[in-house]
Amino acid sequence: MNPTVRASAGVSFAEVTASLALVALLLAVAVPNLLPAPELEVRVAARELVADMGLARQLAVSEGATYVVEFRPPAGPCGPYTLYAVHKQGGPDEPDFPKALPAGVAASAPAQVPFKPSGAVAIVGPVSVDIILCSGPATARVRVTLATGYTRVVP
Repeated sequence: MNPTVRASAGVSFAEVTASLALVALLLAVAVPNLLPAPELEVRVAARELVADMGLARQLAVSEGATYVVEFRPPAGPCGPYTLYAVHKQGGPDEPDFPKALPAGVAASAPAQVPFKPSGAVAIVGPVSVDIILCSGPATARVRVTLATGYTRVVP
């Protein structure tokens, strides 16, 4: 037997690592495509709305003034809404507003969600108010707790 020829008994650590990295990359690309597009768009829009409502609450508390998240219809006096803006009550829209919901996504919501300087929501009603975002059969629910102004996406 030739001493310079080595028998291959298995795979090296580098080969295993490279294979796992390739599989991880393929999964990272494939998994988002497993969700239907409308469902993904609605979930992303709901999370962005929650973030913007948090901004309005934060501005209200830090500035000591009422800030409003105002939903705007594409036409007519009532929803479904496709735009929303954050502004000081009676003032102009904040920079980067109004924002449009993604194409095909609409919101059913009160026309305005005002955040008081305490952070609470100035809507008379039950414990919370729900904002429904939908695109065909896909829906997402954003719940705003009136006493605290806490906003979240609920299942």
